[in-house]
Amino acid sequence: MIASSLVYLLPELSLSIGGMGLLLYGVFRKQSSVMSSMNVAAILLLFGVGLVLPSSPVTVSLFSGQLTNDVFGQYLKIGILIAAVLVIMSTRKALYSDHIYQAEYPVLILLSVVGMMLMVSSTGYLSLFMGLELQSLSLYIITALKRDDGRSSEAGIKYFILGALSTGLLLYGISLLYGLTGSLLYSDTAKLIASQQGFTLPMYVAFAFILAGVIFKISAVPFHMWTPDVYEGTPTSITAFLATVPKIAAFGMVIRLLMNPFVEGLANWNAIIAVLAMASMTLGSFAALNQKNIKRLIAYSTIGNAGYSLIGMVSGGQSGVQATVIYVFLYVLATICFFACLGNLHRRGLPCEEINDLAGINRIYPGTAFVLAFILFSMAGIPPLAGFLGKLYIFNEAIKAGQITLAVVGVLTSVVSAAYYLWIIKVIMMDPIDHDKWQKVETYKRDITVTIVIILITGTLSLFFIKPTLFIPFASEAAASLFVK
Repeated sequence: MIASSLVYLLPELSLSIGGMGLLLYGVFRKQSSVMSSMNVAAILLLFGVGLVLPSSPVTVSLFSGQLTNDVFGQYLKIGILIAAVLVIMSTRKALYSDHIYQAEYPVLILLSVVGMMLMVSSTGYLSLFMGLELQSLSLYIITALKRDDGRSSEAGIKYFILGALSTGLLLYGISLLYGLTGSLLYSDTAKLIASQQGFTLPMYVAFAFILAGVIFKISAVPFHMWTPDVYEGTPTSITAFLATVPKIAAFGMVIRLLMNPFVEGLANWNAIIAVLAMASMTLGSFAALNQKNIKRLIAYSTIGNAGYSLIGMVSGGQSGVQATVIYVFLYVLATICFFACLGNLHRRGLPCEEINDLAGINRIYPGTAFVLAFILFSMAGIPPLAGFLGKLYIFNEAIKAGQITLAVVGVLTSVVSAAYYLWIIKVIMMDPIDHDKWQKVETYKRDITVTIVIILITGTLSLFFIKPTLFIPFASEAAASLFVK
């Protein structure tokens, strides 16, 4: 039985073995191995995509119900692997600009991706905890990888301490559920809630602790405090990874938790999710208005977008999950492209930390300025760009679920958030350039892989608003697999 289950874990096993091989390679080659290890890591991730693709569309339970192989998990795994490849290829040379030479970096990325893949395919609390911790421990180390930088070390310590708190809350919630059901499987929790026709008081308490533990990972209010400090303190090339790939896994984990073990208690928790969504959207939108640092602004943008993504789950139906999956993928792609552009500017000799550092760059780098404007317009939800369609699907779900107040708050906060996105575009396109600050580095060479990543993402986002029906069936199929009895 174990051998038959292991066949479905070949992608995770190949990444784990490859990561250990890279670790040994780094021991002997030291700093000189970073670039080649990043390339090998990207190849291993693409190999992982090739192993996931031929998986059976039929749902298969693995390891006595702790994991599952279904379409939802497969599509999210493919999304995680491709997003990780895009981040690696767009930031690998920026690592030198950030003075990151540790050979452990690509190894930690591979291990965190393995944890993420376990998170989205978990159907038991034990496997969920193992996947979550494998991802989290890798990310804690990555955050503090630049050991001689005080801000990076501070970010790592804050992330670790608050992450440990969220882990404690999650474990306490799981222990309460085990006390109620005598099982660590999602299916047994669903059966208990169905037999009780909703949440009892102990179930409410257990749900509250589990929810507190997992929403920390998606940076939703009130467990958002770590996000701005960690994003700001971490080197830009690492922030690009933290702000994107783990979000796919975290939302996949939250969706499966709400739609599998707790779906029978939808009437009990949808109001809680609606309140969290409204709080996240409001805080993220208004707090971003006062930010001068680009990464802090993106952090508050992440908090706000976590709120928009939660809206799709309030309805508890297939179309709501589909809307959330689409929205998360669009946001992650846009964010990867945004950081790829920042990395390109950084490599040209200017550390782009403050928004004013981008003033007037359209005069010397019109291509990069155009892409940044395109991405920011999309994030702002300007019609008919991809970001607009993503928000349209989300708000439509809120209205279908009868959550009119939630939809109104979402629209109003979208208008507020558009202000800071448009402000950055104004700085890029209209502000006077500081010629003394901008000095072209003569030895600068264009990184073709960054250009390819930017073209791929802008092409995908453009294709989405031209012909969304090319992409929606995949999200629909993934969401449908969650509701197969």
